[in-house]
Amino acid sequence: MGGRIPDELIDQVRQHFDIVDLVQQYVQLKKSGRNYFGLCPFHSEKSPSFSVSPDKQIFYCFGCGAGGDCIKFIMEIEQLTFAEAIRHLADQAGIHIPDTDADPGDPEEDERQQMRKALDLAAKLYHHILVATEYGKAARQYLRRRNVSPEAIAEFQLGYAPPSYQFLLPFLKKRGFHEELLEKAGLITSRDKGSKKRYFDLFRDRIMFPIHDSQGKVIAFGGRLLGDGRPKYLNSPESPLFHKRNHLFNLHRSRSHMRKEASVLLFEGYMDVITAWQAGICNTVATLGTSLTDAHARLIKRNTDTVYICYDADNAGQNAAVRGLDVLKGSEVAVKVAQMPVGLDPDDYIRQFGGTAFKEEILAASLSLTAFKLESLKKNYDLKDEDQRMKYLAEAIDAIAELPLAIEQDHYLRRLSEEFQLSLEALKEERRKARTRKKREARRDKEGTKWNNGYREVSKHLLGSGGPASVAEKSEMFLIAHMIRSKSVTEWVKNHLGADFYNEIYAALAAYLYAYYDQGNPENPGRFISSLEDESLSSKASELAMLELPEEIAEDALLDYVRHVKMAPLLKEIEEKEKMVEQLSRADEPVKAAQLSLEILQLRKQLQMRMK
Repeated sequence: MGGRIPDELIDQVRQHFDIVDLVQQYVQLKKSGRNYFGLCPFHSEKSPSFSVSPDKQIFYCFGCGAGGDCIKFIMEIEQLTFAEAIRHLADQAGIHIPDTDADPGDPEEDERQQMRKALDLAAKLYHHILVATEYGKAARQYLRRRNVSPEAIAEFQLGYAPPSYQFLLPFLKKRGFHEELLEKAGLITSRDKGSKKRYFDLFRDRIMFPIHDSQGKVIAFGGRLLGDGRPKYLNSPESPLFHKRNHLFNLHRSRSHMRKEASVLLFEGYMDVITAWQAGICNTVATLGTSLTDAHARLIKRNTDTVYICYDADNAGQNAAVRGLDVLKGSEVAVKVAQMPVGLDPDDYIRQFGGTAFKEEILAASLSLTAFKLESLKKNYDLKDEDQRMKYLAEAIDAIAELPLAIEQDHYLRRLSEEFQLSLEALKEERRKARTRKKREARRDKEGTKWNNGYREVSKHLLGSGGPASVAEKSEMFLIAHMIRSKSVTEWVKNHLGADFYNEIYAALAAYLYAYYDQGNPENPGRFISSLEDESLSSKASELAMLELPEEIAEDALLDYVRHVKMAPLLKEIEEKEKMVEQLSRADEPVKAAQLSLEILQLRKQLQMRMK
C-alpha cells in the first residue's frame, strides 16, 4: 500500500487530518444529519451528490462514484500518486518522511519520479542558458524588448533552448536518463531512420516557459519560437504527468491571490500572465494551448467565485471567450468579460498603460456574461435589416429566458426594449413562450432518466438500475457493508460463507477484507478503502461504507443473508431451466419439456432443504 514508506507514518498522516476540514479547503460543504454535502469537485453537477462522513472519515460521490479517505481525496484533487499524496500531506502536517523511503518497488511511481527529476533538471538548464550564457543573448534581448524584468525571469524560471537537435538529450543521458523515459516526459522526440530510432531535442531555439502542477513542480514546457518558422508556440505533448485539459499556467503561484482577491483573471497567453504579475496583478492564470474545459472550470471554482475572461480583442479571442462562457456557465461562478481595445492584447495594454489603468479601465468596465453574449450575438446579424434584426431579437430573448433570476431577465428585457424601441410587454410575452418551450424540451430530455442525488435516498440509488437486482445480491451487499465496519462480522462470514459469494465484485471485496483483517489491520473503513488499488473496488467499498446501518447485526440476520447467497446458484439454474421449458413447449417437444420440469422439481426440493 505504501511501498517503503512505513505503515506507521502513513497512519500518522491519515490520523492527523480530519477529512471534513481537509475537503472544505476545496469544496463548500453543508451539514445535513450526520454527514456533510457539497457539489462534487470531480465532475460537473448542479445538485449536491458529494458526501463526507466525519464518523467514518471517508468521502463518496453518488454521482460519479469517487470515494475514499483523506489520502485518496488528495490524490484525486491534486492529481498525485499515493506516495506523492502521502508526502504532500506529511509536509502540511510537519511529519518527516525521509527521501530514502521512496518506493523503488513500484515501476510506475519510480518512472514518474525519474520524469520529475529530468523535467526539473531541464528547467534549470534552460534557465541557466538564458540568464548566464552567450547562447541566451538573443532571447534576453527579446525579453527586454517585451519589458520582462530579471525578477520575473527568475520568478517564472524562464529559459532558452538553443537551436540544436542534440543539446538537452546528451546532457540528461550523461546523468543516467534513458531516451524512452525522456520521450515519454515530452522532452525529446524521435524519428525512425531505417531500423533504428533517432532521438533529438523537442524544443529548439525557443524561449521556455515551465509549466507547473498544483504543487509547483515542473511537469511540462511551453516554448515560444525566437526565430522564423512554425509553430510559434509549442507545448509539451501529453504525458503521465501532464494533461493540458487539467492544468492552468501559474495556478500554483496565483492560488492564494485568487482566494484573497475572490477573483481570477483568465488569460490566453503566458506573457499576459507574466506582464500582469509584474504590474502587481497576481490572481492570474492561462490555459495551455487548449480551449477552456470542464476540468479547468472545476479548478477555478475550487479557488474563487468570480472569473474575468481577458482574451484578445480579435475574432479568435472573442470566439474563445464565448466558448469559455458556455463552460463556466455550469460551474456556478460569476463570469465577467473584459473588453480589450481593438489591436491590443492584455500584455500590450498593461505594458503601455500600466496595471492600475488595466484594473480601472478594463476590468471595471467588464461585461456580465449575459451582456457579453448579447453583444456577441449582434455580430452575427445585420441589425439594419428588419428580418436579421428579428432573428437577433429572438435569439437574444432565448438567452435571456435561460437566466435564473427574474430581476436579471427584467433588466435585460428593458435594455432590449430601450435599444430597439419595442414594447416591454411584447418582449415579456416572447420570453414567456421561450421559457415554456425550453421547459417542454427539458421534460422530454429527462423522461426516464430521473435520479436522486439525496443521501437519504441512498438505498433507492443502490437498488436502482445499476444496483443489486436480486435478493442474493442485496444480501451480499449488506454482508460486505457490515464486514467493512466489523472484524468480528468478517470472521463470522469467512467461517460460514468463505469465498462463495455469487457476485464477482462482492467476492473480490470479501477476499480483500479477509486479508485486511488477517494482517492485523484495525476496523477503519477509510484505511481499508485506501488499501484497494482497483478503482471499481474502492468506489464500491466507499459506496457501501456510506450506508446507514445499525451498529450491531444479529446472527439470525447474518444467517438469512448467507442463506440467500448460497441459494443464488440454484435459483439461477431453476430460472434458466424454466426458460428452456417455455422454449421446448413452443417448439412442440413435450417429452423434453416434461423431463426438464422433473429436474426443476428436484432443484426446488434442494432449495427448500437449504432454507430450513
